[in-house]
Order: sequence, then C-alpha cells, then structure tokens
Amino acid sequence: MANESASGARNYGIDLFRCVSMLMVVTLHTLNRGGALTATASGSAENAAAWFLEAAAYGAVDSYALISGYVGWNRKWRPSRILSVWVQVMFYTLGLAAIFIPTGLWAATDEALRYSFFPIFTGHYWYITAYIATMMIAPFLNAGIARVTGREAAVFASASFVLFMILPQSLDMTPFGLAGGYSVLWLMTCYIFGGLISRFRVGADMPKWSLLLIFLLMTTTTCVSRLMGSVALFSYISPTVFVGSAALCVMFSKLNIKNKFAVGTIKLFSPAALGVYIIHVNYFIWRLYMKDFAVGFAGGGVLRFCALVIGAACAIYLVLSAVEMLRICLFRLLRIDKLIKLVDKAVTPRGGSAEQ
Repeated sequence: MANESASGARNYGIDLFRCVSMLMVVTLHTLNRGGALTATASGSAENAAAWFLEAAAYGAVDSYALISGYVGWNRKWRPSRILSVWVQVMFYTLGLAAIFIPTGLWAATDEALRYSFFPIFTGHYWYITAYIATMMIAPFLNAGIARVTGREAAVFASASFVLFMILPQSLDMTPFGLAGGYSVLWLMTCYIFGGLISRFRVGADMPKWSLLLIFLLMTTTTCVSRLMGSVALFSYISPTVFVGSAALCVMFSKLNIKNKFAVGTIKLFSPAALGVYIIHVNYFIWRLYMKDFAVGFAGGGVLRFCALVIGAACAIYLVLSAVEMLRICLFRLLRIDKLIKLVDKAVTPRGGSAEQ
C-alpha cells in the first residue's frame, strides 16, 4: 500500500501507526491464541488487566484497514500490489510447508496441503483474503471518495455507523454479511472511512491529547462492559472499537516526525509489518507455537502479567520483522519485485492512470 498522505508528502506518523497496529495484532493473539487471557482467574486484577489489554488491541484490524484507505484513496491503483501480497503469502505457506512436512514436524494431511497451496481461498488468512478483494475494488472506492461531497460523506458516515455498528451490536444480529467484521464489506467500509478522514482532514483541529483520550475512553468502555458480563462491544464492528481506532488514526496522522533516527527506524519496520501477521498466523506456526504459549504468564501479579504479555508481543514482532526484512532483501536480490511490477505495465495503458 502507499505510504503518503493526501498532501503528497510521506506521512511517517501513519507509517508508525502501521507498525503499532501490527504490534496490537500480535498482542491480541498472545492474549487469545497464546492463552494468556483465559489463564487469568475470573474476577482477579490480572483478569481485568488482561481484558483492558484485549480491548486496547482489539481495534488493530480496523486500524490497518483505515490506514489502507487513508494512504490509498488518491494514489495510482497498482495491481502489482495485489500480486505482491499474494506472492508474499505463498512464499511463507509453501516455504514453511517444505520445512515442517519433510522433517516430520507435521504430517502431510489434506488440510495442511490445502492451507499451504491455497491460503487465500481457505479463509485461514481471512484478513489477507478480504484485503485482496478490497484492493481489487479499490479503484471504484477511490473514485467515490474523490468525488463525494462533504454532505454525502457525512450521510455515509452516519448511516454506516448506525446500520453497520450500533444496530447490529444492539440487536445482536449480523446483517449485510458483516460477519462481525470478518468480511470484505467491513474492510471496504473501513477503507472508505480512512479515505474520507484523509480527504476531509477529519480531526485536524483536535489536539493529539484529546484523540488519545478518546481512544482510552473507548477502550475503558469496551473493557468495563466485558467485566460486567457483556461481550457485545468486543467486535470489529463495535462502535467503541471503531471510534477508538479512528481516533488513533487521526492522532498518528498528526505526528510530525522529523528525527532522522526515528524516520530511519520507521522506514525499516513499516514495510515488514504485514509479514509479521503472515508468518505468525501461518498454518504450522499457529498450531505448533502460538497455541497456549502464554498460559504461564498468569499467576504472578498484574505488573508481571502485563510485562510478559507486552514483552512477548514485542519479541515476536521484532523477530518476525527481521525474518520479513530478509525476505524483502531476497526478493530484491532475485529481482522478484521488479518482475511483479511488470503487471502494472500490462494492465495500465501507456499514458493512462488510475487513482488510488
């Protein structure tokens, strides 16, 4: 995806937000797949802390989709981006299958082979599947974002908020194929919101501290509702989760990062963010290493629990970022990226352009 703001200047705040969003994804999976959350005793301080971390990280998917729209709505549509992500996924699924199956770490079952050879179609990488579909439709979404009036944008935002978030959560129903946010429709909705936030500079006059406060308020509301017995707000289409994510998106977009070391670090880690997701959610890694690895984090007090959860998430993020950076270097060395970009010349007529 593109890395530039609506003004055309690279927005390192949004690049940083991409890294933070992926760290939130890993934190979420540490708590759930890793078993850290369920290992805490119900009603304990550890349990409350676990649910707060869960609520704070839950908007990661919304955040990542918002970023796609924020940076993509006014850029040229490049089919090579779709192909690049597809090849990236296949590199890891086939590569890891070639390691785990021949060595006997995992049997060559029909399921393992199906998930390795057809990862986009099996639904295991549900976000990648929905993301690719969204990117295929992006030129049409971009055209609408670029031409919509402020009044029309307000109507869309209001209607989407009511029909896609408030009513489904209030009525405990999942209309329109939203599937709780695990859907192409929801990613497209977040993409459009991200584009509108960028185009109309939503929240440009709000101080950063107020946006952070909104995020913390939404997170606390989501957490408290769960501690009181309700699970309604723990959903990607939850109004509190979405508003918190949108507030973070605006806040990070307002960061004016100029320090050379900070910029260099962000430029190093941002391109590797998606790879962190692809690697740790891989069929074999997900089942062999992510399952219940964090159960032992509970039982030593709140500070220890939070430190272990956040520390483990950071460690996973850093290690897998390094792996993805090596993959990026390998593709550059083999000129695979250049080969993939040839599809842009084949699809886009000479002298023609499509906005993204």
